Amino acid sequence: MKIPAVWDRINRLSTFTKAAIVIGGYATAFLFALFVVFLYMNATSGPDRQASAGMYDFGDMLLFLAIFGTVSTIPTALMLIFLRRNQIFWIMSSVIALSIASTGITAIALSTLMRRGVALSEGLKMWAALEFPRAFVSPFLATAFGLSALIAPTARFRWLLLVAAFIEMIGSIYGFFHWFGPLLLQRR
Repeated sequence: MKIPAVWDRINRLSTFTKAAIVIGGYATAFLFALFVVFLYMNATSGPDRQASAGMYDFGDMLLFLAIFGTVSTIPTALMLIFLRRNQIFWIMSSVIALSIASTGITAIALSTLMRRGVALSEGLKMWAALEFPRAFVSPFLATAFGLSALIAPTARFRWLLLVAAFIEMIGSIYGFFHWFGPLLLQRR
């Protein structure tokens, strides 16, 4: 089947069918992630898992998020394809993506200022405290914004979403080297 024929068939789907496909894709990703975590938990069951239950639970949660995040890119891409003709969606997505990306850079800048002894207000200290969780979320956001940029209908939206993805990528790299670099560079 040729691409224009596939595109024509996609465009003829009803809104309900498109929503059902996307929701079904997310449900499938959720169930698949649960299944993988279940297999992992069975493979690692034993006295170590019981002795360090909290650590294993945290690892299980990270595994679930990684699997779900990876598999859910398929329904996310389909949703973006279905919404490709909706200009309002792409305007709002670009604004939201740039706003979210700016929070990561802001948190990094404020925490750097705080570490250098600059006095910050309580509100800014709270923003600075977001640096650590943002380091973990940034790779997922960079992927989502990059995927959105690939599917965006016009060059203007592509560039805006690529800028947001690039900002999140910088936040990811900074977070990795700031939080994990010292652990990797320690001599044993």
